[in-house]
Amino acid sequence: MTDYTTWIEVLWADAPRDIALLWLALAFWVVLVLLRPRATIVLRKTDGGRLAISRHALDRLLEACAEQLKGVVRARAHVRRRGGKFHTTLHLKVRPNAKLDAIQGYLTQEVRDIFAENLGLPEAAGRVEVKVTGIIPESQGF
Repeated sequence: MTDYTTWIEVLWADAPRDIALLWLALAFWVVLVLLRPRATIVLRKTDGGRLAISRHALDRLLEACAEQLKGVVRARAHVRRRGGKFHTTLHLKVRPNAKLDAIQGYLTQEVRDIFAENLGLPEAAGRVEVKVTGIIPESQGF
């Protein structure tokens, strides 16, 4: 294989497999691009225009609502749209003395109010799931 023509023959022998792998990788990338969620959610379309909100802004709006509660230290929100409804999952880190049932009830109502009053979509709020992902102890003061 020290001869120049021998290397070319070796490269050309593997070329169909390499080309097939490149096409497969390109097809996989196209599928991933087509299936990723859109950066904005269109809330309403009319003849005068459309109302859209970015996924990031909607998540931050819901997180701010959760983090104002006593007992909630940190919140992460994730909103999915399925069947014309917005399903919300809130991941919370709470203090040990947090009243979880009260937090869950309050957040469910607040998420529905946000969709109804802030976004103007009273029937769009779907399931609200609250998951506690961690307990953060009170900071020890001097």
